[in-house]
Amino acid sequence: MSSDAELSTLYADAGGDAFHSCDLPFEPDHGETISGLRHGVDAMANTRKVWHDFLGQFDISSAILTVTLSGSGAQRHAYLLGFDHVRDDADATQRLLAMMDDLWSRIGEQPVHHFQIAGTGFGAELGAHGDPATGLYDCGVALQMKRGGACIHALFFRQGGSARFSDRDIASLQMVAPLLADSATHAAQLARQSQRSAMLEGMFDRVSLAMALLSADGRPLFINSAATALLGQRKWLIRAADGAIVAANPQQAKELRESIRRAATAPQPVEDVFRLDCSNGDWRLAYVVSAKSRAGDVTARCAMLILMGPGKVDAPSSLLEALGLLPSEQRFLGQFLKSSSLGNAAEGCGLSEETARTYLKRVRAKLGVHRQMELAGLISGLVLPLHTGDGPALWDR
Repeated sequence: MSSDAELSTLYADAGGDAFHSCDLPFEPDHGETISGLRHGVDAMANTRKVWHDFLGQFDISSAILTVTLSGSGAQRHAYLLGFDHVRDDADATQRLLAMMDDLWSRIGEQPVHHFQIAGTGFGAELGAHGDPATGLYDCGVALQMKRGGACIHALFFRQGGSARFSDRDIASLQMVAPLLADSATHAAQLARQSQRSAMLEGMFDRVSLAMALLSADGRPLFINSAATALLGQRKWLIRAADGAIVAANPQQAKELRESIRRAATAPQPVEDVFRLDCSNGDWRLAYVVSAKSRAGDVTARCAMLILMGPGKVDAPSSLLEALGLLPSEQRFLGQFLKSSSLGNAAEGCGLSEETARTYLKRVRAKLGVHRQMELAGLISGLVLPLHTGDGPALWDR
């Protein structure tokens, strides 16, 4: 297996409609984007069931098909039919694929090659039933071809005692293999897109800023955990009856909804900012900007909504340590940033004001700032807007 090829391994269940990928965790329904991807994967699963039934007409018990796409960043997709004994076992799958590569290296450039597999060695990984004592071996045929810039390698297996593949069988399989390769490539691309979406959503869930991607009518395509929590407070944003996200203050709802619509539909990028108020006087700034998503050659527009509010700077000790501050200076600066008062910081650290003033001078000198406001601004600009800890796993919600 070449090191520059990206390999994705996909399974089609021989006995049902389930479609599996050994390296893709289950992703939840997390907005229209992900549910749409899952719908596509389910549709591909039904296609795989059709393929399995079709190959059954040739008495084929299992198959391995690889498709190598040409061009920069070569990708190789491996598609397995059958092989229930290695399902969900990544190590067994890798051994199987390594042995497959070894078999192809021995076959060379032959477009058609017949072979037999015993129930030892490579055959054991394949789940072969060949028995030297009986002389009955699993038999197979290897086909390789090039179609439309893709290199297709296909291994088809029959269980022990079955007849050798006939010339007519091979001619039919040579016609079918490119169609099967197209289906396998499409399925692999769907799985990769779904995995990438799950990883991106997990990343945005770590961000402590409330963020949401919205359609033109305000319906959420994606919403991170911070925005979900903020919606639950019902102070600045709420869910309308039609599912759209709107301002909780009725006087501000129309303006925000119109901004979201323009950001998702206007030919030129939109960047709006609003102040959202709640009844107790608390406020948040709502940023609405145009965003794009791309799936293959298809580009879709949407609106990104980000909410920010006032708050004290809470700098983690790892940041303060990286800036070269001593533990005692870290404790003092942490208290100072939270209180914005030298006296309160001194009291919180158990120091006299004179000692606290000395600490403040040392910290300013180390960070190269001269005024208290500059110090707070510097630290706040360096703090990552992330939740503490690992945050919720996307597939656990």
